[in-house]
Amino acid sequence: MSDPTRGPSAPGARVRVGLQGILTADRSVVAHELLFRAPGRHAAALTGRAEHDHATAQVITATFGEFGVAELGDGKPLFLNTTRSFFTGELPLPFSPQGVVLELLETVDVDHRVMDGVRRLKDRGFAIAVDDFDGELHRVPALRLADYVKLDLETSGDRLVELVELVRRVNPRAQLVVERVETAEQFDRCVALGVELFQGYHLHRPDVVQKQTLDASHLTCVQLIAALHDLRTSTEDVLRLLAHDPGLSLRILKTVGSAAHAPRQGVTSLRQAVVLLGRRELASWVTLVLVGGTSTAPARPDTLGWIFTRAEACRALAAEDPDAGFTVGLLSAAASVLGIAPADLTRGCALAPEVEDALLHRRGRLGAAIEAVLAHEAGTTGPAGEEAPAPDAPAPGAPDLSGEIYLGATLAARARVRSLTTAPAGR
Repeated sequence: MSDPTRGPSAPGARVRVGLQGILTADRSVVAHELLFRAPGRHAAALTGRAEHDHATAQVITATFGEFGVAELGDGKPLFLNTTRSFFTGELPLPFSPQGVVLELLETVDVDHRVMDGVRRLKDRGFAIAVDDFDGELHRVPALRLADYVKLDLETSGDRLVELVELVRRVNPRAQLVVERVETAEQFDRCVALGVELFQGYHLHRPDVVQKQTLDASHLTCVQLIAALHDLRTSTEDVLRLLAHDPGLSLRILKTVGSAAHAPRQGVTSLRQAVVLLGRRELASWVTLVLVGGTSTAPARPDTLGWIFTRAEACRALAAEDPDAGFTVGLLSAAASVLGIAPADLTRGCALAPEVEDALLHRRGRLGAAIEAVLAHEAGTTGPAGEEAPAPDAPAPGAPDLSGEIYLGATLAARARVRSLTTAPAGR
């Protein structure tokens, strides 16, 4: 018999990102390159601008919406392959430049629009790397602004010395990174040339990190983008749309947890996260989630219904702050569905202490609310103990979750799921 406190099986998929170290001559790792990794595919197999845009968007949303820059990079810069659409502004880069190096791919035609984008991104504080430079004249203007220039040993061949000298003449400030260092002889040769940084299988083979994630639906993303570009759309309209999609809601909470947005006291609710991000940046993130690939349909209705029932029940019991109650319930249910600890799910979310205490330790009034809901789901009156240890001390004034309240939460959750396919895009 299934455990009612465990929730339905996870509807999501595993998000996968590759990481390859960039090392100094003494073999110290000083940065990592982010690599697209999808089941059965790799970056070299991608063809066409749309596929490369999709891969970049997927890496961005995984990095900032699932793992976090600090978790992936371990405090070191992350090099991100960046396509033309991101340099020209057709697709957004709505994150802090701290710890990120944008690689201008060799497939990008460096015209005036791209150069304008390079300058704009440099002004925002991004570091720029010219990827796989092979002496192309049309890329020299970008070379002059680059912080890093990457040379590919496989394509440069006997021209390596010539290319190193060219880069140093054009931009002596740029650091050289030699890629595809496959042997000790190649490494020694590059060290002798005075190259600063190295990348290749001889030094570090790519690692693949992965994490279970809830799907975000295409439908919710499209509706949100339309709503956010309509000035008549209120914050309440935005929250109603986000409330239909736990996966997207979780990504928004993690996005606002970045250094650029998180308040010192932490985030208490999805409402606060939406306000902190602002309409334009929220639309940018939703666009990236959509371009980066989401499920073609929402999570199974029974799974969503169970997640929303717990969230609505917590909302009903958190009279002083119902939005925070809903957030605690939603995160608790999401962790249960994914089969991971709440601490792992919320790492990078920058939650307010009272929300974190409730979710991880069942302390405070919010902790009492989630404890009561879990006990009701388990069919007991004692601590459910499903996702975290029991509180250090019983929460005072623990609420009584009656069957009537839980039934009301169930009906509200079902209404959310039903409206997912009929919710208007605007008001």
